[in-house]
Parts: sequence; C-alpha cells; structure tokens
Amino acid sequence: MSNNKIVVLSDIHIGTNSPTNWYQQNFHEPYLSAILDYVINNAAAIQELVLLGDIFDFWTYPPDRLPPTCPDTLNANPNIFGINGKLSQALTALEGRVTYVNGNHDMNITQSDLHQIQNSSGYQIKYCSDPIYYVQTPTGKKIAFTHGHIFTLFNAPDTKTQIAPLPVGFFITRSVAYQLNKTLKPGQTVADLPGQGSPNGINLAGLVSSVYEAISSGSVNLVDLVLDYIMKVTGMPEKDPIVLPNGQTTTMAQAKTMYSNLQNQWISDWGGGENGKLALGKSAIADLDGTYIAWFAQQSALTSGSDLIVLGHTHAPKLGLTNGLVQYANDGFECPSSPDIPSQTFTFSEVDTDNCQASLYQVVKQNNAYQISPYSAPPDSVIASISLDFSCYVIIDNTNGKSALNLSNSTNSQGHYVVTLPKQIMPGQQGKFWLQDYPGLVGSEGSATYLVGSQSLELTYACPTGLSSNDCSGINFYTSNDGVNWGGLNQIKKSGHPFFVKFVL
Repeated sequence: MSNNKIVVLSDIHIGTNSPTNWYQQNFHEPYLSAILDYVINNAAAIQELVLLGDIFDFWTYPPDRLPPTCPDTLNANPNIFGINGKLSQALTALEGRVTYVNGNHDMNITQSDLHQIQNSSGYQIKYCSDPIYYVQTPTGKKIAFTHGHIFTLFNAPDTKTQIAPLPVGFFITRSVAYQLNKTLKPGQTVADLPGQGSPNGINLAGLVSSVYEAISSGSVNLVDLVLDYIMKVTGMPEKDPIVLPNGQTTTMAQAKTMYSNLQNQWISDWGGGENGKLALGKSAIADLDGTYIAWFAQQSALTSGSDLIVLGHTHAPKLGLTNGLVQYANDGFECPSSPDIPSQTFTFSEVDTDNCQASLYQVVKQNNAYQISPYSAPPDSVIASISLDFSCYVIIDNTNGKSALNLSNSTNSQGHYVVTLPKQIMPGQQGKFWLQDYPGLVGSEGSATYLVGSQSLELTYACPTGLSSNDCSGINFYTSNDGVNWGGLNQIKKSGHPFFVKFVL
C-alpha cells in the first residue's frame, strides 16, 4: 500500500482545561482520540500528518491570569501528549512523519516546545518555521498548507510592537475570557455554552457593518473601533491589567496605542492606494466572519504556483471554490461546544497526493462509539455573497511549447491584477494570473504581451458588465465561466462571469 495521504488537523485549541478554554478534556478528548486512532490504524497509507495551527491555545484565559506554558498544557493532557498518549502513538506509527505549522493562538510554539512531547521511539515532530508549508506531489503538483491567520488584519503576527508577534486578536480573546470568567456558573465551562469555539459566541454582525463604513470613510481607526466594540460587549475595563505570556502587563488602552498604525501598514504592504484599501477591508472582514479568507487563499496559491491550498482558522469547514482557479479546503475545527452538536461537528481533512484532491471527514458519536465518516461541506467563495465577480482568470499553457515565453508588457484598462503576470513561462509549464474588477459597474479588461524569441504574442481578455460581451483574442484559446467546463477551441463564452481563458501554445 502506497502512503499517498496527508491528514490535516487544525484548530483543536488544547489548553489546561481552564473553564474559559474552548477545548475541554472530558468532552473533546474522545473525539480527538478517534482522529488520532484513525491516523494510527491507517499509518501505512499516510504520507504525513500536518498539524495546521491552533493545536494549542495560549489565549483563552482571563486577562488577570498568566497564560500557561507549553509544558503546562502537555502535563494537563497526558492521554494526548504523554509518552503513551495518542499523539505519541501516531508519531510512532508514522515513524516521525508529523509536521507542525503555527496558528495564531499558538504562534509562540517552537521546535524546542515540540521536543517536549514524549515519544518512546525517539521520534520528534518537525516544526515548520515558515507560515506556509509546501508539499510537492509525485506528479509535480504543489500543495500549500497554512493556518490562514496570516491573511487577516487582526490575527496575523505583528512585528511592529514591543510585544511582537502578538496581534490585536490576542486582546480580543482575553477580553472575551474576562466576560466568560465572570458569567460562568460554578462547575460550568465554555463547552457547555452554545456558540463557543465557533469561535467566541459574540454576534459580530454589527461590527462587520461598522468596519465596512469605517473603511469607506477612512475617518476611523479600525483597531479602536474593534477594541471599543469588544470592550462594550464583554464589559472589559479599558485600563484593567492584562498579563502577557512573558509575565509583563498591559491594558486595552495601551493596545490601542500599540496597534494605532496597523491599518496604514497593511495598506502599504499591499501597494497602497485603492488596492491597499481593498485588501485592508477584505483582511478585516476575513477575521470577523470568514468572508474573503478564500480570496487571500487563492491569491496566495496562484502567486506560489500551488494547485491546492488547505487552511484552518475560520472554524468553518469548506471544500472547493465557487468559480475559482485553484483547489481549496478549509479544515474546520475540533472544539465545538456540546450544545452545538450535531449542527456543528469535529472535522479534519485528508489530501490524496496522487490526484491532488482534498476530502473532509468528521467524527460522530454513535451508541457510545466515535466513528469517522466522510463530511460534505459547501464550497467557499472569493467574493461576498452580495457581490458579483467580473474577474478575468487567465491561464497561458506552454505545456507543449518548445520555447520560453518572456513578458514584455501588460495592461489593465479596467480592474487590477490581484495576481500579476508571470515574467517567464518555460516549456512544460503553465502561467496563471488574476485580473479582478473594482467595486462598481465596469468589469475587468486587460492585455498581455509575451515574446517567444523575436515573435510577439498579443493576448487580450475582458469580462465587462452590462450588455457588453466577454472577449479575448490572441493565440488558440478555450474559455469557460467556471474554470472546469471548457468550451470548444476558439469559442468565446460571451455571457456569464467570471471569465476564464486558457491560451494554448
């Protein structure tokens, strides 16, 4: 049996079983153990286990409490992390083929921390120091694994403050724990409350609307807006001390000062101007309700040349993209609250490296036994549900070409390049890029000029709004409205959007 499967777990959020922790040993451990048993029993077919962030949780603690260390969490969960624990058994069964990628709630985890997870066979979990972990398949496909927080405004690692890399989200989570610590009844934990772990039980609809308005007006600092909203909802006083992982203290008021330039920095990092503001808005909303996380995932995958990208972070399992150019999966999460089951479930993903396809699975309790079964999740979208996408997704297929294509010029008379054109496309390769329309009623239109030796290839593509038709020209092409069902050679799908074009040499 070939080991062609990659199992992916994310968003377990294991802590010390404090009442404010989303993961509670007495409720969640049997579900997690069932997944690890699945890994152990199928180790011969598994190429690797990827722990895709937020496996540990060092944030969901009241602000007046020192967050635990990694050894504290390991010692509190011996059935998972002990020398005979399920993770140790999985590590042995896989002969060490386990890789750890940081999330936001566990961004302080290091290789030395992972070395403390006991294993009688001497195997150790491999730490990925990069936020995106890439795997090349035997057929030449590329798979990207990343937690997803790096795409979001309030949870991406922040290197600009004196408490780096902690982001704004750390303070939001501590504030929620403040409220819970005051409202939980004796003997009660957050796992007994609906909406916890998905992620925090706070209705953010009003905040999302306010963020949209603030970005449009440009007159409100988003950090102030979000932290003020959270303090109002949770009752967290602005000047109460918050104990940091290093033992020092700060306050919500000081946090607002520390992160005061966050949105300007984000705009700058994305090129400034209108493009930077658009990315800022998407990153903020991606944090608050998960909308646009797939936009960033696709942008990242196309930029890196990845065929499939797997995320976590949002706690919302997804499989596939609606009218996208890459394959996509979101792992879901492992810490739903007891009242939310069965409408929510414990999910994980599995990637087949032979065909570069992802599948989702769930753990279901039936007759006091924990069963693994396939899980059907909806696709995600790169746009908001109320929006329309008039993008041009362009593939330049040089698979059968004999010469390199070198970019000479490109234009975007309408829209902006979310993914820029590849400067060179070698024989045997494909180049992919993404021209997206700006908000409004115009659509997208652009062109690319590539040189093959002394020959110039002029390629055009357009996905307009209104009564105008989709259009493209240049070398032989196929077009589509979904990136899957391609039409006949040199036949243009004149209506529908977005517009997919595959130029073929």
